[in-house]
Amino acid sequence: MAELAVKKARIYCNYCKQETNHELRGQHESKWWNEEMAWGEHTDYRFWTCMGCDDAVLEREYSNADMAFDNENTLISYYPGRTQYALVAKPYTKLKPKLTALYKEAITCYNYKALILCAAGLRSLLEGICQDKRIKGTNLKTKIEGLAVVLPNKNIIRNLHHFRFMGNEAVHELAAPKPAELALAISVIEDLLNFFYELDYKASQLRDMRRNKKPRLPKPTKVVSAAATLTPKP
Repeated sequence: MAELAVKKARIYCNYCKQETNHELRGQHESKWWNEEMAWGEHTDYRFWTCMGCDDAVLEREYSNADMAFDNENTLISYYPGRTQYALVAKPYTKLKPKLTALYKEAITCYNYKALILCAAGLRSLLEGICQDKRIKGTNLKTKIEGLAVVLPNKNIIRNLHHFRFMGNEAVHELAAPKPAELALAISVIEDLLNFFYELDYKASQLRDMRRNKKPRLPKPTKVVSAAATLTPKP
């Protein structure tokens, strides 16, 4: 086993939600070399614990003979994966279960870099929203145009068309979109979900709360005449 040369490192902590100092608890080195092939690989495993919350993570640093053996040419990965760039699915109270499942699966595919599947899931989600809102059309293009009847924001309609092109390339040409493009597409879909399934619900909640908070006028008290309360003298 290799010596524990590095005792402390700055690593993103999934629990603390920021980079924190991590203490090295253990290390394992794995080497393989083939003389005939003149090729080999080298892997270092390091077990770290956060010095703030005590959460743990396994770091894997890999290199092979085709890569220069320095820190700039090694592949570093963490288990469980770090979540500083991960998207978190937002809750939509009135979204139907099937559409909720599609939305969450698309977020999961994005976080695990399954980019083609993410684009396909978002396209299916858009189709499902149109169907749920009874938007008629023979294809996705006409359905998006049909959303203009109930969606006053024309910018969202225009962005949905850009998203449609990206989804078509992913589904029909197996062309993976860039992560930045998918992140923007997810943001556009979330704007659509907010408008259709969240804003109206929250507005109705606010209306009900305001109705319940209206002050009620006190009931008038019955006035008893002082003369009526006097006991007549015998």
